[in-house]
Amino acid sequence: MKRFEARMRLKPISTMGADDIDRIWGEAGERLFFIIMPDTVTEGELPKKAKDLYLKGMSALELRNYGYAITLFQAVLKEEPSFLDGRKKLRMAGIKQKEGAKKSMKLSADALKVMKMQGQVKKNPQAVIIAVEKDVLALDPFNANAGMLLFEACQAAEMPETAGFALEIVTQGNPTNSKYKHQLGQFYFDVGLYEKAAEIYAKLRKDDPADLVATKMEKDASAQQSMKTQNWEGGFQDNLRDKDQTKSLDEGGRAAMTPEMLEQKIQSLYAQYAEDQNNLDVSKQLADCYEQLENWSQSLTFYEWAFSLSRKDPALERKVLEIREKVGKAQLAELQKFVDDNPEHPEVERVKAQIAELQGSQGKQLLEEARVQGEKNPTDAQLRFEYGKQLFELKNFTEAIPELQQAKRSPNLRIKAMLMLGRCYEGKNMFDLAVAQFEEAAKEIPGIDDTKKELLYSMGLIYAKMGNKDASLEALKQIYAADYGYKDVAKRVEESYQDDSDSGEEAAG
Repeated sequence: MKRFEARMRLKPISTMGADDIDRIWGEAGERLFFIIMPDTVTEGELPKKAKDLYLKGMSALELRNYGYAITLFQAVLKEEPSFLDGRKKLRMAGIKQKEGAKKSMKLSADALKVMKMQGQVKKNPQAVIIAVEKDVLALDPFNANAGMLLFEACQAAEMPETAGFALEIVTQGNPTNSKYKHQLGQFYFDVGLYEKAAEIYAKLRKDDPADLVATKMEKDASAQQSMKTQNWEGGFQDNLRDKDQTKSLDEGGRAAMTPEMLEQKIQSLYAQYAEDQNNLDVSKQLADCYEQLENWSQSLTFYEWAFSLSRKDPALERKVLEIREKVGKAQLAELQKFVDDNPEHPEVERVKAQIAELQGSQGKQLLEEARVQGEKNPTDAQLRFEYGKQLFELKNFTEAIPELQQAKRSPNLRIKAMLMLGRCYEGKNMFDLAVAQFEEAAKEIPGIDDTKKELLYSMGLIYAKMGNKDASLEALKQIYAADYGYKDVAKRVEESYQDDSDSGEEAAG
């Protein structure tokens, strides 16, 4: 393996002249290995065509159209092989697609493909990278032989960061194989990521105390990291000057964090994420920060990655479902805004049809996810509520009612469940049962908050449908006395007094 003694980011080779390349190589000589083309590029450095494809891929990934996302990310990487973030998204899409796919019996065919590509690694590593990702890893992202081929091809193509990522995925998909972990630890050591190397060897030593190689390499890596830390200069931490501030960014809770503070914390976390994309805690914190900023798309990306790292943590799985729903609602809101703002636009009917299609597909998807979660945890009141909520939103009132009745037993969900139960009864024209739910819930809320206003308003409308004008006005007057501007309450209440006045005048006449 080449040892990557030093790396520097230079302008792309396509923009250099022959004199530039000769000068750089002449300065480096035999002493240092430099990557002339950038090891990795960022989204901002992508050419327009590749960036457009990447954004479409991200949209497909969010909509769980994994096959289409894979096709788009592969096209991006064909345009820009050094786009590591795009490769990570490609692998994520492959993992997600494989989770829902049936087991395949094409292992021997894949092995044959890998063997044929092996001979081309040194001759044309870029072609091997494209081929192995397209023909094997797209459908089998944890294929160890293909992953190791990608690792070797990236080394041959002088793409060490991408090579490291390829090897990380191999170890992630084969957690009990110590050989791959040893290779990853050695790779980290060779490229100077001593802290990460020490972590890998520490895990190996813990799994097998008799592993003398891991014991020695952990000590060597720790010693190298210690020397590196003592001589370290620059970086994000120094810019903060006050090391206590860094600690507060890492440990600070959600409360009272301004958007500026959250953005600063994200920068700090990205510095850690760049060193170890498989750090579960960092991924969770990034997801949480983006959630607080209401950047649902980025939040979902990191929650999904954290969930894949966590070995199916139920709490993270629930969070993924929650944020995915918000992503869907944000997409629908954006489309609806276009329709509202551009009623005469020639594309408005197509967008309306797209909204209807998205509403249907998202509703079915959320319902299925909620059903599966509920079956896994039948005693979890929150999951029963979520399932009942999805049934309600699809107007399946009959099936929603028993789920919401179960959720009603939870003190934390009781009011929300009763409000939705009342609406289910209303949807079935069972007005007396609906009013009973609203009244019961309203009595349990002291004062007048937004939830109680919603309950009272719903009661008022249903009483009106039942022809009970007095009860309807009594509910609406409670809102009127506390919040004059709530919906059309003022209009309804004041018109009732006008009706009474007109009736009195007619009687007097």
